[in-house]
Amino acid sequence: MKLQEALREIQSLKKKVRSLNKEIESIKVASIEDPSPVEKMLKMRGIKVFRKNPTDRLFFPLDLSSFYKIRFYEMMKRYSFRLVLRDMIKYQDGFRIQDLTHYCSSKVVQGYCDLLSEMGAITKNGRGKYRTCVSPLYSFGPTLEWFIAEVFKREFASPAIYGVSVKKTPSGGDYDVIASWNQRLVYVEVKSSPPKGVELNEISSFFSRMDDLLPEVGILFNDTQLRMKDKLVVMFEEELEKRYGRNSKTLYPVERLIGELFYVRNHIFIVNSKKDVAENFQYCLKHYLRYEASLPQLPCLPQAE
Repeated sequence: MKLQEALREIQSLKKKVRSLNKEIESIKVASIEDPSPVEKMLKMRGIKVFRKNPTDRLFFPLDLSSFYKIRFYEMMKRYSFRLVLRDMIKYQDGFRIQDLTHYCSSKVVQGYCDLLSEMGAITKNGRGKYRTCVSPLYSFGPTLEWFIAEVFKREFASPAIYGVSVKKTPSGGDYDVIASWNQRLVYVEVKSSPPKGVELNEISSFFSRMDDLLPEVGILFNDTQLRMKDKLVVMFEEELEKRYGRNSKTLYPVERLIGELFYVRNHIFIVNSKKDVAENFQYCLKHYLRYEASLPQLPCLPQAE
């Protein structure tokens, strides 16, 4: 009898532990999903957010379950998947498998279509054609911004918001991704087009938005595996010369961090998606921390007697 009571007690305790674990996980998720840390950091700078996290322009439907959102996020880590999504948006009213094979095999594309159909993001008609369930879709940009915000939340345990509109800043417009990382404000400008589609005025806007937000870290992210040195680095140098004069290459050199990652003064970064997006961001954030740690510390004031 005592053994049976002990076993019942053990089962009861196991249920309580499982329940507590679920509560702890939900608290963790809530803390990361909570946008208020980012908004507080902006408010400290005198900036008020009036719109954030728009969902009407994302590739997937509003009612997508948490389970499928996680799957979609994991798939977004694949460069080929992001390229296929771009083509789906281009042909959103009707596309076949062969329309999407510019960058990967028909077998891979079929797998992507099967998954997106299962999610309810695309639908297939009787003639073998697919279409997107969300329509119209004007650009891949909002979905890419959502993904970068999710990278900060899921990989760096940092609250983040995307598609942010704020009041009374000189630059105006939307700010792509803003994160509260390690008690520091990070701004990410997201470019979904290849380098040839990025113009000098967009680089100028990036620096102006940096002036608006005064983040500790600024990142210009271009979702490409092409070289940054050939165009984006050159445009950065042109913009810096326009702002700081002939000596800008000495005062504000654009230096290579690793591969196709570059930085200016240890806190402004140019990042592409070669190898892995989250890993590239991690390189930049670690570099900033190393730089910050190398700064001379103020001496402690002597205690009053």
